[in-house]
Amino acid sequence: MKILSGKQILFFKNDNVLRLEANNDHTIIHFVDGKQTEISESLGSIEPQLKDAELIRIHDRHIVNVNYISRIAGGKDELLELSNAEVLPINSKQKEIIIELLSEHLKNH
Repeated sequence: MKILSGKQILFFKNDNVLRLEANNDHTIIHFVDGKQTEISESLGSIEPQLKDAELIRIHDRHIVNVNYISRIAGGKDELLELSNAEVLPINSKQKEIIIELLSEHLKNH
């Protein structure tokens, strides 16, 4: 994955990125090993750069790596659980699209 941030280009292996989280006008990149880094770009400006990176937006504040989704829960609260047991909210309007994209991804891999 390649992300343009200011005057630099950052490179990350797709498998190492667990999720991206909006933090005002910055983005926190969370890695599988528990480390994180913050970059000075908004999540919205980064999202178009991630088209081929197996990442999906699940909420206004969260983009996750589809390879680390372990469960989607419905009910009163729409939630998604990652393989590290981290639980994140899902945009309820996007839930069916998320499930469809995840199912398609699993079929192809």
